[in-house]
Amino acid sequence: MRGREVGEGLNIGYVANMRPLLPFVLAAGCSDYDLAKHVAPQPVDHVCDADDESVSERVVVNDGCVREPTVGTFTPVVEWQWSVNAGVPGYDQIMTTPAVGDISGDGVPEVVFASFTGGAYTSAGTITAVSGDGAGELWSVAAGTYSSAGVALGDLDGDGVAEVCTAGTQYAVVCLDNLGNLKWAAGSELSYVGAPAIADLDGDGLAEVIFGRQVFNHDGSVRWVGAGGVGYSMSFAADMDADPELEVVTGNTVYDTDGAVLWTTGAFDGIPAVGDFDADGLAEVVTTGNGWVMLTDDTGVVLWVVAVPGGGGGGPATVADFDGDGAPEIGVAGAYAYSVLEGDGTTRWSMPVQDASSSVTGSAVFDFEGDGAAEVVYADEITLWVFDGSTGAVELVVDGHASGTLFEYPLIADVDADGSTEIILASNNYAYSGWTGITVIGDADSSWEPSRPVWNQFAYSISNVNDDLSIPARPEKNWLTWNSFRAGGSLEGPASWLPDLVVGALSGCADTCSNGEAGLFVPVSNRGLVAAEDVLVELIATRGVILQTGTVARVESGETVMAGPFTLTKQEWGAGVKARVDGSGVIEECDEDNGMAEAVGWPCD
Repeated sequence: MRGREVGEGLNIGYVANMRPLLPFVLAAGCSDYDLAKHVAPQPVDHVCDADDESVSERVVVNDGCVREPTVGTFTPVVEWQWSVNAGVPGYDQIMTTPAVGDISGDGVPEVVFASFTGGAYTSAGTITAVSGDGAGELWSVAAGTYSSAGVALGDLDGDGVAEVCTAGTQYAVVCLDNLGNLKWAAGSELSYVGAPAIADLDGDGLAEVIFGRQVFNHDGSVRWVGAGGVGYSMSFAADMDADPELEVVTGNTVYDTDGAVLWTTGAFDGIPAVGDFDADGLAEVVTTGNGWVMLTDDTGVVLWVVAVPGGGGGGPATVADFDGDGAPEIGVAGAYAYSVLEGDGTTRWSMPVQDASSSVTGSAVFDFEGDGAAEVVYADEITLWVFDGSTGAVELVVDGHASGTLFEYPLIADVDADGSTEIILASNNYAYSGWTGITVIGDADSSWEPSRPVWNQFAYSISNVNDDLSIPARPEKNWLTWNSFRAGGSLEGPASWLPDLVVGALSGCADTCSNGEAGLFVPVSNRGLVAAEDVLVELIATRGVILQTGTVARVESGETVMAGPFTLTKQEWGAGVKARVDGSGVIEECDEDNGMAEAVGWPCD
């Protein structure tokens, strides 16, 4: 996405303006006229249409188009808490990773989670959905599901309504509808801490549910069961080879779309994550478990294995650019330390934490300050921490949390759809004194960067789900744009990336000269790293009067959209006309001073 040149893909944008427009499809005989260079009109047999490459400009994307960082305050405030289960009283202890997404369709995300009562975290529990704005509980049901299992949200059958899937006590996976009613239960390989993942493996518009080495169709029928690793029943899908279909990734085995073993390492199985650590455009697999961290290349060759810093089994890995150097690192928690490892397995930094209970907790990361470096959000047995990603310095400590700990980590999302980021924390107090249930923490000054309203599963990456919980048929390879795993951010790219809108050489059409009017097209290019939406285009007379306006819906990074045609009389044209984009400054850009071009010389003379 960065550093590329785009010389094709010119789009013609039909924009609304203050005068009647010419037809969208340009008529033959509309000559291309480079007004900015004041050359004479070309012969009328030159056709100006959507495929005319003579009006296309090469757009070089500027890698430096990023926002200058601002220091966030990290002034935490508890926005709301859920600690009493109204639907199934007593089941208010949470020792797993929740999920966030709008399952009700009301525009406000829900927090969905498994819970238990007392200390019975290996027994059957409940699945509960609460409103992300703190308005209360939607539903809570006992549906034969494990009380410490992960939850996955997604629209399995493409009907526009999301399902809720988790690990069952009698069947491997139990899926509910968005109201908590049973849809199906299937599978025989159980795990009380397992976490399903949802993906469209074959790109047919219908999603599959992945649980370990088992894959189920959208209706619960068994698609296949593999013959290798299970990834602690926390596996997921990613495009690990050259074909457009997705593969299933476990800790030591990658399965092809049909369930055949693509490769296996022969090493230990564990919890997988993926990222591109050698900048070759292909994903490596990070595996944690049994006290080790392992990196495997895209063909199954083990690159390195190191012991988990701080001891213990090691929780799920988080992949992100922790230090802003443009390369990913690996975050992993042990019993007595949270550590960030470089791509070669060496330790960048470690900070003391307390998780002797299980030593399998995880973290989420997010660039709160928009400086290109991620902060770490991690909760141990008694404390919620935010560490500086580059150094490990403590940026935030929140007391009140408690957990006996299992495979759990806090989430980062815009959980109430207010445009501000929140931290979603699950707690239990059966082993330590403190909170129980769900706590949502925001910044008192709303200085944190915006985030998505969704974090739909334990094995979350930015491109695996859309904001409306639909599942992409052909998801973008996360490591090509974000190169992160279990990290927050936006669909457009890192929070620090910006657009850069410029106006190219203006193009005129002289075929309406007999009517006393000339047509004008405005090429709007984006040299920035992310798309710009609702781009205002203005035509301005030399005396400063705005003649006409229009809006281009979207200009992608590295693309040019031809806005128009605008029609102008000779009187309106006057001594010349200027075209300006985003003149009101609504869109934040890395260069606010290059959005105007001027044309002189009436085309019809």
